[in-house]
Amino acid sequence: MNCCEAMGEAVDRGAMYQGPKHRIDDGRIVNEIDTEYFIRSAGGRGYDYLGINYCPFCGRALSNSLWAAEKKK
Repeated sequence: MNCCEAMGEAVDRGAMYQGPKHRIDDGRIVNEIDTEYFIRSAGGRGYDYLGINYCPFCGRALSNSLWAAEKKK
């Protein structure tokens, strides 16, 4: 499930990774954000994964904890 069509396309193209952190085995996680969504970019050895909490296309909260907090508002 993706928040918008642009996010779905980015995941399909491999520009974004959607899944658990422990499944990332071809690069390194750059920051410590607790999320299931990562921007994937070429790094020195493999890929760099930058965790994000909000969709860069539509602005919706992506991580489960933020989504639940916004839903309560």
